[in-house]
Amino acid sequence: MITIIGVLVGMLLYRFPLWRRATATWVAALASAPTVLMYPLFLVIFGRSAWTIIMMGFVAGFPPVVLKTIEGLVTTRSVLVNVGRSLNLSSVQLFTKILFPAALPTIFTGVRLGLIFTLINVVGVEFLINFGGLGQLINDLAERYDLPGTYAAIFFVILVSILFFIAIEKAERWLRPAG
Repeated sequence: MITIIGVLVGMLLYRFPLWRRATATWVAALASAPTVLMYPLFLVIFGRSAWTIIMMGFVAGFPPVVLKTIEGLVTTRSVLVNVGRSLNLSSVQLFTKILFPAALPTIFTGVRLGLIFTLINVVGVEFLINFGGLGQLINDLAERYDLPGTYAAIFFVILVSILFFIAIEKAERWLRPAG
């Protein structure tokens, strides 16, 4: 969900340079701020619920996807864009045939960064508020000094992270043009 929303927002900000100039600094500031500091704010707004965990993950993963989408679209080589214009491509064709495929490597870098930040924050918040999930499981096992169980849960988190990265890699291979 973060990927879809982040890429769409990044594309909108690319399309409207005034909006991009107005918001890019704020998005970059959100990306560089320690998101754990927003935990008390979300706890007050959403209470001790799944929404707190979801919003912490969203706030952590959203900025890298937006920033890398903008970067990928802005840094597309002008030669490619000029070739598209010389072929009389429409704006939509220029975007779908040249800009977006050229930006995909950078966009997927943002998706990977967003995934890393989201996983760290979601497991960390689950650990903090004991609401459930793998963070709470790791906390409960560690408090009972069940070291094999603790390490097994940590290993499972790592395994899930690896599976997410493999899925992202396969999606990138599927979406990127050959060559």
